[in-house]
Formats: sequence, structure tokens, C-alpha cells
Amino acid sequence: VNFKEDLLKLTSLLDANKKIKIIEITLRESHSLENAIKLKKRFPNLIIGLGSIINKKQYEEVKNYNFNFFVSPGTIYEMINSKIGNYIPGAETISEFNYLDNNEINIVKFFPATLSGGNLKLKSIENIYKNLTFIPTGGINKSNINSYINLKNVLCVGMSNIPDIIDFFNQD
Repeated sequence: VNFKEDLLKLTSLLDANKKIKIIEITLRESHSLENAIKLKKRFPNLIIGLGSIINKKQYEEVKNYNFNFFVSPGTIYEMINSKIGNYIPGAETISEFNYLDNNEINIVKFFPATLSGGNLKLKSIENIYKNLTFIPTGGINKSNINSYINLKNVLCVGMSNIPDIIDFFNQD
């Protein structure tokens, strides 16, 4: 959620559609944390995570706001070694998947999904990494979302285009 208008659109979407249970707010803009705090107060039962965490220092700065989970676009090895339970690392390569699987990480952000092999890559590894479930983000839109959410190793997907999200949830 980058702009005030997006926050208003997202709030309206959450009010209108109770199917959305979990969201990630990326910390890409100076006011992203403030917007996430507002959403947390407005929707106390919504599971909210903070994304775009790029190092352990940044995590330390926001962890006391009591968000449900923290996501990084890549793997922060220091956070894996610290056994932070609500940390979801990002990965895109087989070597990263191997490392995360060997370190008993079960949920992985697959980013950037469409540029990293997309749904075909995830399908090709679903019988290799049976303990990993993925959250593909980056390039997910209303035209390709079903090709991801129908995979058995996909937990959920991340989309940032609010009109696409609204269209998806308004489908019959």
C-alpha cells in the first residue's frame, strides 16, 4: 500500500469482502509502516505481515509492532540462523530452496515469480521439495493467478494491483 488512495481502496475492499484473511504490506514507501498500523487498528482480526524486509536490523526496528509475520524478497541468512518463527524468506533458485528446506523452513516467498520461471517452475519442483509451500509474488495478475493457486505447493499468492484483486474476488 503505497499511497493514501490505495489505503482507502484497500480498506473498502476489506470492508466489502470477508474472503481476504491475510495481507502483506510492503515497506517500500516512507508511510508504509504508518498505513500498516492503521490497517491493524481498523481490522484487528486480519492477519497482517510486513514485507520488503531486507535485513535483520530493519526487522528489529518493526518487530515490536506485533505484526503477524515478516517477509523478505530474498533470504536473510542471519534471520534463518536466529530461528525467527514468523519470518518468511524469499527465494527463486533451486540452491535457495535446498537451503531453506534443509533449515526446516516451510513457507517461502517465490519472488519475482513470473521472471523466475513462474508456475511452471513451481510445478516442476512440487515433488522434489515436498515440505516447501510457496507464496508467489511479482507479476501475478488476474490473467495468471489461477495457474498459481491451483498448484499443490502454493499456499497463496501476492498481488499488488488493487483493481485486479477486486476483480478476482468479484468472480463467481
